[in-house]
Parts: sequence; structure tokens; C-alpha cells
Amino acid sequence: MDLQEASKRILLGHWMVIVAFVVVCMGAVTAYSFTEAPTYSASTRVVLDVPAPTSGTEATAVADAAKAIVTSPTHVAAALSLAGVLRDPVKLIANITLVPVGTSGVLQLTVQDVDPVVAANLANALAQDLIKTRLAISPAAEKAALDDQIASLNVQLQALQVDPANVQAAVVRAQILTDRINVLESERASLGSVSDTTPTVIDAAAVPTKPDPSKLPIELALALIIGSVLGVVVASGMETFRPTLAGGDAVAKALGVPVLGWLPDTAGTLARRVKLAATANSVRAVELIAVGDSPELAPLTKSLRDSLGEGRSASKGPLVYSVEDAPRKPRTGQPLPAGFVVVAPDRMQKEDLKPVQELISISGRPLLGVIAYRSRRRQASVPAEAVKPWPRLAVLPDGEKDPVKGMSKEMQSDLWGAQ
Repeated sequence: MDLQEASKRILLGHWMVIVAFVVVCMGAVTAYSFTEAPTYSASTRVVLDVPAPTSGTEATAVADAAKAIVTSPTHVAAALSLAGVLRDPVKLIANITLVPVGTSGVLQLTVQDVDPVVAANLANALAQDLIKTRLAISPAAEKAALDDQIASLNVQLQALQVDPANVQAAVVRAQILTDRINVLESERASLGSVSDTTPTVIDAAAVPTKPDPSKLPIELALALIIGSVLGVVVASGMETFRPTLAGGDAVAKALGVPVLGWLPDTAGTLARRVKLAATANSVRAVELIAVGDSPELAPLTKSLRDSLGEGRSASKGPLVYSVEDAPRKPRTGQPLPAGFVVVAPDRMQKEDLKPVQELISISGRPLLGVIAYRSRRRQASVPAEAVKPWPRLAVLPDGEKDPVKGMSKEMQSDLWGAQ
């Protein structure tokens, strides 16, 4: 089975399943969107005590460091306490975003909440907590702390008293203080130059007056994709366990015969094709067999008879009949050599062909071809009142002893004549 045939069988044969999944997913998303309360976003802008970034990568690195602070559960809880708001800190983290404003070094902190006042208060509280934290861990603060330690050690070194009776102890104490001062000065030098920028809030968050734009269009697009994927997966599973035949060519291929024509016969070549198939198989009678839900075959039989003509002369075509109008007995002493022609829809279950295949195998008569019709377009030659569900081939129930029950009268004549 090639890709084109698989696509026909899955997409065309089970399109209603795919559409149903898409409708259900989009309907669920739409219904859920109506249950959600509108959200509001409040933003504040801060600048940190770091050198101005020279590239987008550096700006992103600065924003990532700041985001690690404002999304920490401890700092979020502190901001909630400062703003006097009762929220779940873990759930609130998902509503906090911090991004760089280009390469300017300015960071934009945004908080989303269903209450516009709460959103603004939380944004300002998180910004203040960020500034406080940066001041505590900034290089300037570290250098100031190191300077205090170095100054304290220098005071201790200068105040060191030497005991004439134990000069060696004073020398060792002075060496220890000197080594500690050198280590601290090395740490201070490793911090580099201190930025002239002081971390501060340059634009406090205001209470938003309009809710955020709806995410429904994006969610519907995602629902469309997810529904389509789920529908195709389910349709593929259905096709695996209950394969279908999509197209008259697929039906003919499954039976190993050609397509003789389509209904309605707009080109008017169906009768000639049936005659050629009968001549090629050396048969003088053609029995039409309907597969699946098909209309009555009497109008089609009459149309083919009118086009071919009945008779035994070489100039006239074969005798065409169906199960519903089969002759009660052959017109001559010996039954005519007959063949089957299957009338089938262009889309059907593959298992529906099993009764036909079994009948052909039992009778030993040739199958000439397939006459296909589109499932949604019934034959134009068949009047509306004549269209009705056509029963499938009869299957002998358990215990049934009549081996010819369900066969056409012509086929029964052939079997009895052979006996």
C-alpha cells in the first residue's frame, strides 16, 4: 500500500472521525476559556549595578541572573508579605516574567494576576526585593565588607604589643595578621572595578486598566492541531483493524479485476466495456452482484440490456441480469457460460468483499470486473423511489443443509445442469 492510497483510506475514509476530534478539542478549549477570569499585567522597569551590556547575550545573562532572584520561592513569599496579598508562591512563579529591554541594561518585570491592583503591588514589591538583594550581594557591598575586615586587621596589627620576654610570639601573631590582610586584598582585587550604576527602580508599576488580550485564538489553533493529530491516530488505528477500500480502483485491485465503468455512465461506454469483458472471458451471460448498501440493480440491468441487446447471435451482446431478475431457467437446453460483475461503492469495508470472493470461488465462474459508483452520488438513471438498501449476500446459518440457498437462480441452474 503506497502513501497515496494510505492517505485516501485514512483521511477520506475516516474524515468524520478526524473532524469529530477537532470539533471536540476546539469546543473544549472554547468552553474552558469562558470559565477563566480575565487577567491583568502590571510592569515595572529596574536597572542593576552591572556594567551596560554590549550584546544581546550579555543582556540576556543579566536578565537571567535577576530572574533567578525574583522567581525564588523565598523572595516571592517575601514580596507577597510586603504587598499584603494571599497567593500561592509556587503558582505565582508561572505568572512572573523578567526580560531585558534590548541591550540597554534595563530590565522589565511583569506580574500577571486576575486582580489589577494585586498585579501592580506584587510587581513593585518584587522590584524592591530585587534591588535590596542586589545591594546585599553586589560587588560594591562585597568590597565594602572586605575593606572593613582589612581595616580591622590593620588596627590589630598596629596595636600588637611585643613582650621582650617572648618576642617570637609577637612575630608569629604579626605574620598571621599580615597573611590574612594579603588574602583579603587579593579577594578585593579579584572583584574588579565597581560599576557606577546603582540598582534602582526607574519606572514603578501602575494599576492596569485593561485586561490582557485573549489567548483563545492561539489556543484554538493548538486545539486544531492536537485534534487533527488525535483524529489521524484514531483513524489509523481503525484502518489497521478494519481496513477500507477508498476508490473504485482499490476495490478492483482487491478483487484482481479491472474497473469496467462508473455510475452514472456519462461517457456511455459502460455497455461496450461489459461486452468486451464478456468476450474476453468467453461468457454469454453476465450476472450483476451488489456489494454493500447499493440501489436496486434492475434499472442498471435494463439499461445494459437496451444497449447490448439480448440474443444468441454474435452481433448481440451477452445476457445481463441480476439476482433480483435472474431467469428461472435457461432459454436453451444447456445453461449459458456466465460470469460475475461486481457493482460496488467507491468506499467500503474490505471485509464486505469476502462473501463475493467466496461465491466466486464456490461457483468457479469468472469475475469480469467492477462497476463502481460514488457513495454520495447515486446513479442518475435510478429513480429516487427505486433506491433502497441492497442486502448483502446471504450467509448460511448454522445447521443449514441447503448448499445452494442464497445463490442466484442462474447459478443454481448451472449447478443442477452440471449434476
